[in-house]
Amino acid sequence: MTNAAKPMVTTRQAAKQFLHDVVEVVEKTYPIWEKRFSSFIDETQLDIDEKRKLLEIHPARHYFYAAVVGIEAAKIKSLFQPELAEDLLADINDMVDEISGRTDQLVSDLIFDIIQRVKVTDSNETIKAHDIALNRINDLIHITSMDATKEMAKDVVFRQELAHPLAASVHHWWSALKNSGQLEQTVPSPERTHNSISTDGNTFKVESATW
Repeated sequence: MTNAAKPMVTTRQAAKQFLHDVVEVVEKTYPIWEKRFSSFIDETQLDIDEKRKLLEIHPARHYFYAAVVGIEAAKIKSLFQPELAEDLLADINDMVDEISGRTDQLVSDLIFDIIQRVKVTDSNETIKAHDIALNRINDLIHITSMDATKEMAKDVVFRQELAHPLAASVHHWWSALKNSGQLEQTVPSPERTHNSISTDGNTFKVESATW
């Protein structure tokens, strides 16, 4: 008796499943990150309203999601042949904003900003990537620029506490897929489109992903 061959997975199917998987992970880990972030903010000189509004006025959950996707997606070019890697990144770019519940390009733009900054050469090199992604989140929330918080942003304990939920969210997804030998190019390649309607939405729409 022989084992049946594993079904092949197209780049688009793989990207879709990856993005949905990250949504599920972020739903579990972001509240931990948010709680730690808020506890540090409580120790600053910001007044009560400023502390309350800091996370409310920024789509921090989407920043966190983009950071997790960016850290893991940064490994793609070092793991796959150029054509496969380009297809995977294009498929992620096509789908990520909609899957994360946005109708603008906030998430996709941040993901590729992080990818460019990380420039991972080793698929297991994540410590530097986490620090870079965290710094981008802090920049976007203005933690690194406000007088009351910019010193805190440099604090080792602050950075380690906030980096840990990011580290826990990265599951080496693409390494596992490569090792399975199941990935093939999407044929024919789908058209690459982008939504461009602006919104201030700050929650995810989690839809069931199928292969």
